[in-house]
Amino acid sequence: MSILITDHGIRADDWQNGYVPLVALSAGAETGLGPVGVDIAAGPVPPAAWQRLLAVLRRVALIRIRLGNFADIEAFRRARRLRARGYAGRMRAHGAVLARDYPLARRAGFTEIELTARQACRQPPEHWLADPLAALPYGPASIATHGAGAGRLGLAGGLPGR
Repeated sequence: MSILITDHGIRADDWQNGYVPLVALSAGAETGLGPVGVDIAAGPVPPAAWQRLLAVLRRVALIRIRLGNFADIEAFRRARRLRARGYAGRMRAHGAVLARDYPLARRAGFTEIELTARQACRQPPEHWLADPLAALPYGPASIATHGAGAGRLGLAGGLPGR
């Protein structure tokens, strides 16, 4: 069972229509089948597959983009490009997603994060709902108190010479 993280909280996955893998998407086959969900795997996307997606974009109800690892910036770029092309539907990140990256995911255009039950146990609701910058030693409060870079360097009293 999947769990969704959204700006409105945490809830069970409500998508019941399955997904068409991007590489199997055709320009007209999804017409009349009801809401279409497209699954974009991690890794390279063939240009022809990307063009097919853009051709049917307004008929797609949900796009799910997989993050292959915790440093997968390409998934965020794909989300941003789809929003720039006018996609206004649901966009879901899944795979290697960390709670601390939720604000970045929202800025990129994701509307929800899909977690497995195992991921949800490792990252409980309070991790997703908390302000991710508040607890960081190099967040805004630390910069105001200790100067830029102090927290990252482990210098509780600020940078030398300040």
